[in-house]
Amino acid sequence: MQQILKSYQRRLTNLSGNNRSLLLLRLNKEQFLDVHDLDHVNGLPSWNIIDQIIAKKPKVKLIPLSDPRDENSNQLSNRLKRLQRREQFIFQETGARDLYVGWPFVEGKFNDGTPLRAPLCFFPVELAQDNNNWVLCPKKEVNISFNKS
Repeated sequence: MQQILKSYQRRLTNLSGNNRSLLLLRLNKEQFLDVHDLDHVNGLPSWNIIDQIIAKKPKVKLIPLSDPRDENSNQLSNRLKRLQRREQFIFQETGARDLYVGWPFVEGKFNDGTPLRAPLCFFPVELAQDNNNWVLCPKKEVNISFNKS
């Protein structure tokens, strides 16, 4: 019985190129943000952000809300604001808080030649503002999940 259910699960999994859990060629600025875009904006490498998320630090500082000396930081802050608004809108409409950091990314091709570029793990986070900084707060009540697709 277990084998039959697993067989049906494989059939139900969307393995087409339309599944963003399997093929993510470019990032839509309204829905996604590459953590590497934050590299050295705050004086630290982007790897430090991932390292703190994995370590489940209570607050991971990203960038200042506004910096009159750095236009790049302000643009990233606006993107984070749009991302936060979108996440709030989705929460109001569906009641689900689905903001994740996907890491590491796996790239390759299936046996049939279908391209693959997707995160392997999803780390649940909340995006917030704290002391004039954008911060990511890893959720403690939700576990890290693997990309089942």
